[in-house]
Parts: sequence; structure tokens; C-alpha cells
Amino acid sequence: MKFIKILIIVSGFGFLNAQEFAVGNIPSKLTDDAYAVVRKDETKVEFINYDKLKYSNEYVVTVLNESGLRYGFQPLYYDKRMKISKYTAVIYDKDGKEIKKLKSKDLKDISVYDGSALFVDYRLQYYEFTPVSYPFTVQYYQEYTTSNTIVIPGWRAVGTYNLGIENSSYELTNLSSIQIRKKESGFDGWKVNKTEIGNKLNYSIQDIPPVQEEVLSPVLSELSPLVKLIPNKFQLEGVNGSFENWEQFGKWYYSNLLNNKRDLTAKDKQTVSQLISGVSDPVEKIRILYQYMQSKTRYVNVVIGIGGWEPFPASYVGDKSYGDCKALSNYMISLLDYAGIEAFYTIVYGNSSRKQDMDDQFASLQGNHIIVNVPLDEQTIWLECTSQQTAFNYLGSFTDDRYAVSVKPTGAEVVSTQKYTVDQNLNKISGQAELFADGKLNMNFEQEDIGLLYDSASSIYFESEKDRVQSLRSMFSEVPNFDMKNYELTNDRDNAVFRTSIQFESGHYASVVGNSLLINLLPVGKSKTGLKKNNQRKFPFEIRFGYTDVVEYDLKLPNGYKISEKFDNIIYMTEFGNYLLAVKENGDGSLKIHRTMTVKDGNYSKDKFNDFVEFTRKVSSFDNSKVLLEKK
Repeated sequence: MKFIKILIIVSGFGFLNAQEFAVGNIPSKLTDDAYAVVRKDETKVEFINYDKLKYSNEYVVTVLNESGLRYGFQPLYYDKRMKISKYTAVIYDKDGKEIKKLKSKDLKDISVYDGSALFVDYRLQYYEFTPVSYPFTVQYYQEYTTSNTIVIPGWRAVGTYNLGIENSSYELTNLSSIQIRKKESGFDGWKVNKTEIGNKLNYSIQDIPPVQEEVLSPVLSELSPLVKLIPNKFQLEGVNGSFENWEQFGKWYYSNLLNNKRDLTAKDKQTVSQLISGVSDPVEKIRILYQYMQSKTRYVNVVIGIGGWEPFPASYVGDKSYGDCKALSNYMISLLDYAGIEAFYTIVYGNSSRKQDMDDQFASLQGNHIIVNVPLDEQTIWLECTSQQTAFNYLGSFTDDRYAVSVKPTGAEVVSTQKYTVDQNLNKISGQAELFADGKLNMNFEQEDIGLLYDSASSIYFESEKDRVQSLRSMFSEVPNFDMKNYELTNDRDNAVFRTSIQFESGHYASVVGNSLLINLLPVGKSKTGLKKNNQRKFPFEIRFGYTDVVEYDLKLPNGYKISEKFDNIIYMTEFGNYLLAVKENGDGSLKIHRTMTVKDGNYSKDKFNDFVEFTRKVSSFDNSKVLLEKK
């Protein structure tokens, strides 16, 4: 049975009357289609001084079913700068009757470890609770003080789908003379109560029904109320600082976290000199040194130093041959620096499922990943340093097309990472096929995947032989009686191009209709869709990235057969993309089949969703076009 981790520390906090937590007291509009309901989420923050902050939170959540278990997990991560004064947890049944008040003997304390970490400053406390039945309610209270004040805990009213909110509130009290900057977003369409009197700032929201997730909808947290707070003067792991803009942020970050970290070992310096000896092209130098870094190092998560934001020196990576994104990026920059090439340590939000920008209008400690930015006269090179398999000058969907922040001695600069256009995200199939009178088809083709499509396509290259064959058969499962005779994979990491060459037979590919043959024009590469129209859609939708999909091949017909009638080429153009399917008779009696489909990236209003569904359905229908071949 699944368990829930409940974090706890003993205190004398007095809970309210448990009857308030009876499930029957929850308005039905909050439970309909909900996995859980937040009964109370009350946060209070006191900013006492640049080196002291007090935080408290009471969080009460009713878990309605197994899908809501994750909402009952209220983690407490802590470090050496945090002093926990109270942390309690009580579990109630559906009637609000107390099941268990967790005690000190229930407390477990472990180091945070994600499977690849070596050193971690952060720890957590938790309790494993196996629910006997649903629904149940968990009430937490936590209170702590910390000297790490660079980020003031903010307020996110609604963070996820299928979660009802009964009450959520936030209060900030500024007991210092230090100015606190704030950034509000996502308030439109939400009934947020806000007051700002003297040194107190308050927000609250009540009775928010659960929001249902919709296909291709943005992340809910991007559409709901969010408050970010940053003090102009702060402390991080005993290091004082202040900044009000990105220029000041960059100077502070470089001086305190990056300065004097490019201390390559003598061995690495010698290797760099040998590797680039006689090479004049800067791009080739970068390529050589990047491949050296990949071959020498491996990734581990090292969260240690100033709040987990400070990289290990280049000499550490040189000696140990491992590091995290911070250390490996700094090491790569150090190699380039010794070669006379300027490169910058760049902070970014890494997430493949959605594009998340650094907030260019709100200078603050943000991001969750580090990459390297190498600006040259005619182009900018981007380097992902945590993978031994990533192609040169290739970011992929994890960090592409978003705002990032490059840190320089003179300040930080907001930059845009590599964006792949509709034409650059290319899947192209080209080949030759032969059809026989009994309906069998033989085909040889090569598939090229470029741009963001390279990312997923190339993963098969690193699979075992058995898994490769299984993956390829699954990839082309739409081919009837698919019998793969041979295949070859080519991974061009210098140019981020992945090629898949396949030779296959398909028995009974064509349907025999009397003396004629009925065939589908596209043996491979057909588009599929499972999207359904939604007349009640509430949110806009996003096409994450655009792409071009091409299938082009020559089809040799059986002796004595010809196409029964001229095929009318299909041309279909919409705001979401374009489609072309053309059939041409070659001089030798064979057919040339060409299909091009483009899909445009972008954000679209909710009222256009059904039009997009119709576009995908028509494309899928066109891809299943058939022609009749008859004997001459």
C-alpha cells in the first residue's frame, strides 16, 4: 500500500477544534473533481534584519483519495543556518476525529539524496504514514528562524490542478529599515484580498474550486496569483550582500561565488595547450575542449558551499573528474579561458516539459541549472556540461528558447538561449520502395532528426541491442507485418543530427482488389492524433515548439501496374501549420511521393482549441490517403 511521508518535530502548538476538519464541512464545490482540499494554508513571515528572518506556517489538507496523497506531504528541508523551533503534525479521520498525534519517537532525519548527490547541505525530517482509509486530514505547523535571507518565502495561492483551496493567506511584517522589493503576477481573474498598512503586507484568497488540467494548457502556477519578495540587503551562508538590479546582482554573484574558481591544474593546462596546438578556428577549439571535458568528467549533484550556489574550483574537478552543473560549467569556462576564449557562467531554469524564463524584470536568486554561454563574433555557442552524450552546441528542450542570466565581472546580463525554428526542428524520411503484385512491400529509408527532435531520437543510440530493436519495431508499428531486415544508427554529435537507416519488408502491405492494388501512400511517418474537442475549455493552449515533418520516397510499381487516376495534390494551410501531399509519376513508371507538414509553435486562445484539433484530425486523415493501382 502506498505511504505518505509526513514531516514532524515536537512542539506544544495548540490545535483548533478538530470538528472543523470534518470532511462534511467542506463545500461540495471544493471537493468535486478534487484529489485533495487545502483547508487552511496560513503563512507568516517576519523580516527582522538582513541576517534574520522568522517563518511560520499552518497547513491543513484533507486528502480525498489516493491521487491526492502527494498533497499531504509537507516537507521540511533545513540546513545549518536554520533553527527549527516548532514542527507538529496531527492526523484526523473523515469526521475530524484525531487518529494520531505524531511524537518525537516518530521523527526520522535524513540527508537529502536524489540518487546522484555526493555532498548535501540540506536535510529533511519525515514520518511514513500509511492511510487506513480515505478521506483523512493532516494538520501541520512549522516555525523556524534563519540567517539566509536572500530570498524571502513568498506566496503562491494555487499551485497545481485538482486541488481545492478553502483558505490561503500570507502576511509579511518588515521589522527592519531595509526595503523589500515585491513582484505580483497572475492576479487577473482571481479574487485576491490585499492590504498594505504600515510595515505589514497581507494577501488572502478563499473558496477556490479545483481546476481541471486541460490538454496543452500552461502550468497552473503560471496562471494563478504569485508574490515574490526580495530584500535589498541580505545574508547568504554568512556572506552579506545587496542588489537592486541585474547589474548589481551579477557583480555580487561573481565576487562572492565565482571569483578565483578558474584554477586549472598544471596537467589540465598542459592538455589544453596540446589539444588546440595548431588550431586557429575558435569554434573548433571550443568543440575540442568540450569533447575533452565530456570524456574526462561525470555528473554528480554537489549541493555544498554558499547555499548550494557556489561551484567547486576548476582544480577540484580536474583532480576528481566529477562535479555538478555548477562545477562542470565553471570547469568548462576555465578550459576556454586558458585557451583565450571568453565564456560565461549562465543561470537558467531547466525543464523539458515547459519553458520557464528567468524573470528579467525582477533581479533575484533564481534558476535551477547552469549552462555555458560562449559569444563569438558571428554566433553564440551554448554548452550543456552535465552529460557525456549531449551534442556540441546543443541545449535541447531542457533549456532551449528561454531567458537566462549570464554572470560577468561587470554585472549580469539577461540573455535568450538557443531557439530552434520550425525549419530547424526537422524529421525527414527519404528512401526507395518496391511494391509487388501480391501486395508485399520492400523499403529502404533513412530518417534524419535535427533540432529538438534530435534529443529524443538519439536516446535509442545508447540502448542495448535488444532494446534498440524493440524500440524500432515500436516506432514503426503502424507498418503492417513489419519485418526489419537491417538497421543502422548514426549519431552526429558535432552537428546534432541523428540518422536511422532501415531496410524492411511488409507482407500484404497493399490490399488486393480484384486485379487492382489499394495502397496507403505513406508506409512510414504518418501523423497520429488523440486530441478531442472541448467546447467548455477554460484555458489557452500552447504548442511548445514548431517542427517540420517530411516524407519523400520513390515507389517502384509491380510490372504492368499504373496509378488508376491522377492524384489530386492536397494543400492545406492554417494558422497552426501547413500540409502538402503530392504524387508525381516518374518517367520509368514509378511514383514519387512527397509529404511535408509544418506545425507552428505559439500560444493560442482557448476559443481556437477546437480548430487546432480539427487541424490534427485532417492531417491524420490526409496521411492515410490511398490510391488504386490497376493493370495497364
